[in-house]
Amino acid sequence: MSAEARNAPLVGIVVVNWNGWRDTLVSHERLRLSKHENWAFIVVDNASSDGSVGKLRELGPGSILIESSENLGFAGACNVGIARAQDLGAEYIYLLNNDAFVTPETLPSLVSASRELKDKAVLGSVIRYEKGDTLQFWGARASRMTGLPRKFPASEQQFDSASDRIDSDFIMGASLFAHRDVFARVGPFDDRFFLNYEETDWCYRARRLGFPSIVLKNAVVQHKGGASIGDPNGPLQIYFMRRNRALFGEKNCAPHQFAMIYLHQVLRSLAQVPRFIFDRRPSSAGWRMIRHADFRATLDYTFRRFGDCPTFIRELAASYRALR
Repeated sequence: MSAEARNAPLVGIVVVNWNGWRDTLVSHERLRLSKHENWAFIVVDNASSDGSVGKLRELGPGSILIESSENLGFAGACNVGIARAQDLGAEYIYLLNNDAFVTPETLPSLVSASRELKDKAVLGSVIRYEKGDTLQFWGARASRMTGLPRKFPASEQQFDSASDRIDSDFIMGASLFAHRDVFARVGPFDDRFFLNYEETDWCYRARRLGFPSIVLKNAVVQHKGGASIGDPNGPLQIYFMRRNRALFGEKNCAPHQFAMIYLHQVLRSLAQVPRFIFDRRPSSAGWRMIRHADFRATLDYTFRRFGDCPTFIRELAASYRALR
């Protein structure tokens, strides 16, 4: 590392690994090509069972592996990694999915923009799917009806017409960057979410403290997507999205908006009960798994059961994958 690189601000890059060491190694390799060279790669392994710890232990200088004895979820593991980055004295903290890959310009763009904004914003990159290079995320706006944020459509035409700095209601946790003081002021992720909506809630909390969320057009990340949670329409994803959407609404939406979110969720779950009981056709097996996860999500929110999902939800997810 050159003297100029050593004098650049240290970026603590926090990556959560759960049975995904191959992607984590690729993510690390892409970072080594970055034009901003002063960074620490902090991997929090969430009690992987695929030999990840052994594979990631030898990442080399500038890398730190934290071994958790239990799966803390994305929220809890990020909190551990953020604390380590703060202990290291990192000026900036960058949350990066283990299956998200930066370009050489991503880090310098984030650092430069943060400084221009006096380090008082939460920044994100444009996220494109690795396969096909289609847009996954370039910003979001809240629905007036429910208060829930909706991602901007994956329209290249709309994206091209957007400004270089795009105001957004939140930044995806796959690529979330801010100064250490922002993280200190906002505080840790709410680990009740475990997975999904934790970064959205955090960005809303940040905004209430005066830190807007901004997506940078010239910072790009390629994302495989679904490496940890699997099928976006499968039982695991449905469970966390449904349960955590209600928790997010409770914390961040107006009372009438939250009432609409929760009532819709309850009515949707109840409407499926007759078919769930009486439709036993083999062709309905996948549907039944998804509805089971959906119904349990509503129950768990109602009875205040947060954190990780019940074991049988992961069993449903495995069975669902076997059907595909």
